Amino acid sequence: MSAPPRSHIPKISELPLELATERLTLRPYTLDDVEMLWPHVSDPRLPKQMSWNAHGSKDETRAFLETCIKGIADNTGIVWAIEHAGDFVGAIGLHGIKYQFAAWRLDRAELGYWVGIPFHRNGYMTEAAAEVVRFGFDTLGLHKITVGCLEGNVGSRKIIERLGFRFIGQHEDDVWRDEAWHAHLRYELLASSYSDITTTMPVRR
Repeated sequence: MSAPPRSHIPKISELPLELATERLTLRPYTLDDVEMLWPHVSDPRLPKQMSWNAHGSKDETRAFLETCIKGIADNTGIVWAIEHAGDFVGAIGLHGIKYQFAAWRLDRAELGYWVGIPFHRNGYMTEAAAEVVRFGFDTLGLHKITVGCLEGNVGSRKIIERLGFRFIGQHEDDVWRDEAWHAHLRYELLASSYSDITTTMPVRR
């Protein structure tokens, strides 16, 4: 049985948001990160399996960073820069954080992430995502984290399944991109299930 919601809803801006794993440092974005992000987010190859297009200008990147910073202030999301040995390698976030809707407690968020093309196949994202999931359940007190990927995104699918997310359905012809309809795979992980899977996963708690 799942535990009831926590009585206290945390204020994200008051929490310690810098996270660390064995190899990585995760920190919230700042407006000074435009130059750091630009070589990655302007590469048209990067977002092919994602919901956004490559940035056409640094003003667009700056506006994106402003949105991320506002999410923390509004208590609706957190996006972290992922760094390895001082190099920026990717980004990960908990989006659409929602604790309450009318009389309902929800306590949920959507996981999203990407890793720069030069840093693929190093296991960075599995490591970063495991830490963010831990933060979501242990620190934010979330009840559920959801995540999705396009059917053709094999790398993302492997990360999701490695983390113990439960497959809940395939939405056929769910999104249109690059002149084709794509199926969308959806997954979820409950706090109660997370406490079980961490006994057999290399997740630092």
